[in-house]
Amino acid sequence: MSQGANPSGTVPSPVRPPESGPRQVVSRPIWRSRRLWVGLLFSVACLVLAMVDIDYREVAVTLRSASLLWMVVAILTVLVTGVAKAVRWRYLLYPGQRRVADTEQRLGAARLSNIWMAGASVNLAVPVPRSGDLLRSYFAGDAGGLSKSRVLGTVAAEKLLDLIMLAAFLVGLVFFVALPDELASRQGPILAVTLFMAITVAVVLWQRDRIFSWLEAIVARIPGSVAGPALSTAARAVDGLEALRQPRRLAVLVIMSVGVWVLSAVTNYIVFLALHMEASWIQAFFLAVVLQAGVALPSTPGKIGVFQVLCRWALGIFGVSASLGLAYGVALYVAAPLTIMLTGAVALAFEGWRAGRFPADMGSSLSSGV
Repeated sequence: MSQGANPSGTVPSPVRPPESGPRQVVSRPIWRSRRLWVGLLFSVACLVLAMVDIDYREVAVTLRSASLLWMVVAILTVLVTGVAKAVRWRYLLYPGQRRVADTEQRLGAARLSNIWMAGASVNLAVPVPRSGDLLRSYFAGDAGGLSKSRVLGTVAAEKLLDLIMLAAFLVGLVFFVALPDELASRQGPILAVTLFMAITVAVVLWQRDRIFSWLEAIVARIPGSVAGPALSTAARAVDGLEALRQPRRLAVLVIMSVGVWVLSAVTNYIVFLALHMEASWIQAFFLAVVLQAGVALPSTPGKIGVFQVLCRWALGIFGVSASLGLAYGVALYVAAPLTIMLTGAVALAFEGWRAGRFPADMGSSLSSGV
């Protein structure tokens, strides 16, 4: 009783744990991340596979003889692809039927291109999954006065469009090339997941009001429920899918998505020309599909190792030697991922400067601003 009534003896002890707890979570070193170590081991294994049975002299000769002009053109197509993705993102952010609030500001394609490049570079360079997408929502939300949940909804719509394109091109390639067992066995699951997600999104958009009315009625009956704020956040995220409800805008978005994938294949084709290899559109599109599906695997920052082994494996199916496939993987890495990371680093610094600070506390900012 005397200890419970004595403030001096009880106040310090309960105050310390709440302060020390968050600090330990925030300052946890990245080297303790299990995902980082799994990705590191996976990348090392990929590097070993990429280096097996390689004639390094042939690789060196191929890279030294690369056409600098064609490499510059390939880099330019990568940057154009980034701009095209940003324009598509703008169509998702600002549906034609949606009125812009007084607190909002329409962001132009140039600003969104900068933000998109910053996010893409973080996705490549940081081993934390989809951290670049969170960064995009942070910057776009702050710059445009938008709800960060709604911005994340547009990013989800963007990923759904890319997944649909992946499935469509995977099916289309069946008519031109015999898919290897490793890829053919995944064709069914990819199509099933794509169909399931597309139907789910369609149902949610079609019956949005009714679904959220049901959920609100359920939440209201739960005493002390914390699901209310989460439900409000989910509703704002669904608002980010609004563009998919408009048939004309959806048709434009599909055409844009096809164009984005064609541009990616164009980059692959140009790298063939840069290395004086026999250029093939079938191989270029096949590489686009393989790289899109493969880079999602956990790996080290920069996707080093995974990217090269995917290029070697994909081109090996068409009879390209392992050495030439590795040389192609190195050249394409310079033209695409490395270009995105370098350009994105500049874009990230610019956006951090525009925001007045670098969002080191992005997680807390998102949770408070969503």
